Amino acid sequence: MLTLRQIEVFRAVLRAGTLVGAARELGIAQPTASRILARVEDVMGLPLFERAGGRLHPTAEARRMLEEIDRAYEALRAAVGRAAEAARLGESRFHVGASPSLGRMLVPAALAGLTQRHPELSLHLDVLSVSQVATYLTEGPGEVAVTLFPIAQAGLRSARVGRGAPVALVPRDWPLARREVLRPEDLRGLPLAVFEGWSVHGQVLNAFLAQAGVVPGRRHHVRFADSAAALAEAGLAVAVIDPFSALSARRDRLAVLPTSGERGFEVYVHRVVDRVQGRFLKTFEALLAEGIAALPQAMAMP
Repeated sequence: MLTLRQIEVFRAVLRAGTLVGAARELGIAQPTASRILARVEDVMGLPLFERAGGRLHPTAEARRMLEEIDRAYEALRAAVGRAAEAARLGESRFHVGASPSLGRMLVPAALAGLTQRHPELSLHLDVLSVSQVATYLTEGPGEVAVTLFPIAQAGLRSARVGRGAPVALVPRDWPLARREVLRPEDLRGLPLAVFEGWSVHGQVLNAFLAQAGVVPGRRHHVRFADSAAALAEAGLAVAVIDPFSALSARRDRLAVLPTSGERGFEVYVHRVVDRVQGRFLKTFEALLAEGIAALPQAMAMP
């Protein structure tokens, strides 16, 4: 990877057309500019300039490289400008990513508590898919991400902040809605919203059904807990989902029942290990834990 200094010399050579001119523009010695440019070509693994008549003429690869670098520089200038404007206005920012199940109720509630303590805070909340989380933290703007799964990747720290019990969403006009607790055998032969087996929701649901060796009736496949809840609201299926998604369920259409599920949903907070911890992160984690602890008793899990 090129350093900012190497990129700076590369761009100066492109503008000046000579090492002497680039060195003069940057206020460095010509041998230093020559050494840095040679290092750039070594890192890239290809010649970036053709020497002719005492001048350096960029190759096609160098011009394409410049286009990418200029775009990155524009993004960097914009980011610096936004940071300067935020500092001028006395504004702080907190970038948070969340999986869909947590980004609807749990995370916003914790952010609301955070802004009560820090009225100057501006929030950036991004809902992320499984494949986006690591990149959001390591290469994107994210300071922290909150998901229902741990991340096993070097350079990232995953900390569990709590867990909740699976709950069942049952259409209110179904006889099953009058149960106090939903057990796996209650689902035998009934239509059910199901998830991919590798997903967190799929693993919890399959473990729940396996407790009694139950095979449900018609299976309606969904990707997200919100979609499962929507099917239940429409009277199409029972949905067994995480308690955090269930907080926003339509209680006029659905009964939210505790289940006898033995496997729960764990909430993890992720951040980059070698990055200085933001001053809001500890408070945010504590507010998340408080929100999980405040779940209705039927949804809580030690």
